[in-house]
Amino acid sequence: MFSELKKYAKDHHIPIIYDDGLLFLKNLIEINNVKDVLEIGTAIGYSALQMASFGCQVDTFERNETLADIAKDNVKKFGYESQIQVILHDALVPYENLKIYDLIFIDAAKAQYQKFFEIYQVFLKPNGMIVCDNLSFHDLKKEDVNRHTKQLLGKIERFKQFLINHPDFQTQFDAVGDGMSVSKRRTT
Repeated sequence: MFSELKKYAKDHHIPIIYDDGLLFLKNLIEINNVKDVLEIGTAIGYSALQMASFGCQVDTFERNETLADIAKDNVKKFGYESQIQVILHDALVPYENLKIYDLIFIDAAKAQYQKFFEIYQVFLKPNGMIVCDNLSFHDLKKEDVNRHTKQLLGKIERFKQFLINHPDFQTQFDAVGDGMSVSKRRTT
């Protein structure tokens, strides 16, 4: 069912969640009885559709109108209109008309992860979690990349330090997919 979306993503160079990252996410959803998800970064809707197939309601932000339209078409094509709301919106601009979520999944502009985390953590249920993808960023090394990618790797590293030192959240890093983090509120 989802293989054609994976092929489309590969053929059009659109990044989607790795298979083992998706399995990790599915396990988190099942173990924690996740029902409501906010996703930052829709692309073609692949991960939103997967999460809907796991039984979740998903609100998902996409700032690129073309991608948002493709995602909306995919949601309709796969019959998940009642479970997925694709919102054409730049997530760097706070969006007030949201509910409170069991899970916030951040998989968008890597350089903006900290801003996304800071803006949307207020929409997380007390026992919810924030999951971030692509924190290994293809295991690239600073010495092997151009200046722009070096800067991006530096921002990802600073975001990891932000998570490690966050006073309100405890974060676990997992080497699945392209590197994922799971942040939960600290309990005193």
